[in-house]
Amino acid sequence: MKKFSIFTVGVTFLSLILGNLVVATDSGDACGTSWPFCNGKVIPDLTDFHILVEYSHRLFIPLLTVVTLINAAGAIYFYRKNRAVLAFAVLSLLLLVIQSLIGGFNVLLGTPPGFTTLDVTFSQLLLLNNVLLSYSLHEKTVSLDKKHAGTVKMSYRAFLLGFLFYVAQVIFGAFFKHSRASNVMMDIGAEEYLIRSETLADALFSIHWVATVVILVSAIWFIFYASKFRYHVFLSWLYFLTILLNGAVGLVIVVTGNVILASSIHMILSTLTMMVGGAILGGYWFKLHQRTMRA
Repeated sequence: MKKFSIFTVGVTFLSLILGNLVVATDSGDACGTSWPFCNGKVIPDLTDFHILVEYSHRLFIPLLTVVTLINAAGAIYFYRKNRAVLAFAVLSLLLLVIQSLIGGFNVLLGTPPGFTTLDVTFSQLLLLNNVLLSYSLHEKTVSLDKKHAGTVKMSYRAFLLGFLFYVAQVIFGAFFKHSRASNVMMDIGAEEYLIRSETLADALFSIHWVATVVILVSAIWFIFYASKFRYHVFLSWLYFLTILLNGAVGLVIVVTGNVILASSIHMILSTLTMMVGGAILGGYWFKLHQRTMRA
């Protein structure tokens, strides 16, 4: 189950990447409302780029569903006495059901402005949950010297603060895009708007960047302490670099007018950051020797 849980994380990650590409390329309506088929066909016109992107995502969802079900069922059967495993396994099933329902309604309603934010939110939470479930299944722990206990706690508190801001920022950023506030701010036309006020759009964008500063500062703080007690050094740098690159790509989007390539890279980096952040949390909760931590 341990190796299969890692495979599940990979499938979830790829599923989110495909979903991100659907949003970034505005391909959500390419297959119409005839889910799970595409425009009523099992084999649609795959020469159309938007149809290819949307239908690839639709075909990948059944694989994600099956893999998640097997992963959760196996975790519950073999590790049901472990409360953490049981909680994350059940939660993965719940998130899968909610995300599937939201995705279905999104298709049937014709991807109304703002609604896709819910899809992004629960997809990201499913990825984070599956990463934590994978870590909870691994029993090997890393013992730290007692003198490092305080440093460990302090560094992870700083990380957790920034990561909570990051999760909120992902949801907030998705709403900024899907509500068409980004179109308003950059004077780009759209068929449907949830937010039309340029003042409100500018305010939302400012909040988004303030959160980015908080996240970067906490990431730098975490790098300092992670390096000090030599645990999660690589992940701390990877977490920081993905956030930094995400900010840079965000600036490119503003300057270039939200081009497809930049927007796709932005979403892929966001998903990667979520996965890395989950790995850091999982390592802290399930791999560090807890008796040493409380010493």
